[in-house]
Amino acid sequence: MKKETLKILPLIFIPLLLFVGGFLLLTGGVGVPRSRLEEDLRTSQNIPDDWTVTSSVSDSAAVFLYYPPAQNRYGWSIYINHPGFSFGYFFRGSLVAAGIHDNKEELPAAVEQIPIGDSGEIAYVSLNLTGIVRAEIDNGADTQTITLDESKPFAILVPPDAGFVTFYDKESNPAEILSRQI
Repeated sequence: MKKETLKILPLIFIPLLLFVGGFLLLTGGVGVPRSRLEEDLRTSQNIPDDWTVTSSVSDSAAVFLYYPPAQNRYGWSIYINHPGFSFGYFFRGSLVAAGIHDNKEELPAAVEQIPIGDSGEIAYVSLNLTGIVRAEIDNGADTQTITLDESKPFAILVPPDAGFVTFYDKESNPAEILSRQI
């Protein structure tokens, strides 16, 4: 009896696993694993190999900022990781700065703020053309400081209800923040 049961179990479970796997694929329940996000980004967004990608990834979202060596254009992309019965991250939206700019003054000097609706997180991206050196996150009780390199672009994810975020240059002047929607 046990040998017969052992022979029948694969006949039941293999089709069941195939059905569940097919269902997840057809309904969008399988996304990109965290370890392959940049690879998927470069492939799906056609980002050249010589472009730099900087990112911030959490359990519920990911933000990527990408730009060429000349930093005369840029783009950003957002991925989300749905709570519940899904696996991996899913592309949510992106923006690519139109055209190639001959000088950096034509690019937005501000920090772009992108609310990520499903996760509640907020993404901040910037080519950092104004030399931002720190971000301060104030929740009313505590202030967290994130140190930034004034010469490098950045992408930062801030958790839901983290507090008010302000970016400062080395003279402690606050940076302009532009809000974007995806």
